[in-house]
Amino acid sequence: MWERIELEARPKLRDPVLVVALSTSLPQYKAMYSQAKEVGKFMLKKMVFEKFATIYASALPAIAIISDGGSVRLSSASFYNHPAPRDLVLLTGDASPQEEQYEFAESVLRYAKGIGVREMISLGTRWTEQVAPPTDIPKVRGFATDEAGVEVLKGHGVEIIRDEPAPFFASLVVGLAENFGMTGYKLSVDHGEPAPHPLSVIQLLGVLQKMLGIQVETEELEAKALEMAKDIQSITTQEQPQERSGIYG
Repeated sequence: MWERIELEARPKLRDPVLVVALSTSLPQYKAMYSQAKEVGKFMLKKMVFEKFATIYASALPAIAIISDGGSVRLSSASFYNHPAPRDLVLLTGDASPQEEQYEFAESVLRYAKGIGVREMISLGTRWTEQVAPPTDIPKVRGFATDEAGVEVLKGHGVEIIRDEPAPFFASLVVGLAENFGMTGYKLSVDHGEPAPHPLSVIQLLGVLQKMLGIQVETEELEAKALEMAKDIQSITTQEQPQERSGIYG
């Protein structure tokens, strides 16, 4: 795998925890499985972060991204730091890897270990045929690298995923975390809520706040969820057949 990590700063991190928030960019799946990227984007909007490194790799989509001004850059993911008693390192960006997913996961974990990360949380959408109702409050489900990690998730109200496959990068990076001396956690929700998934983002942020001791204001997401619920109800009402009256109604 070709890769390049560009350093922009060298923050002094205190017992950092890594949050991985990358989602697929494949058009056929993007609308259903973009929750992790939305969480990352919202955290960057509502919290104070400093970008300190960017990773480029052949595992990421082979796309050159052109700005409104005509300049070009490669698809990438960046590491950001939120200073706190226990520093939060956020990895988010354009997309999750499409190829060489094991190699990309190991690159992320190797770099994270080098900056002192001993605990990581990966966000994503549960890969399942089960579709959640569009206006239901999503349940946060997850798994961990070991039994102690599972108990941590239970203590934060996460429903444990059992006896099912967990494919793709967002899950592989958790499975590989122990090889780098880290405890890994996966937090996920079922797909079904229409994009841009405000209810899912709220629920994932709720668990992250408990696990990391951070505060993220979510009123904007709550307003968006209410607006979407009204739109869905309006569409549902319009699609219902009109009640007939009389023999010829």
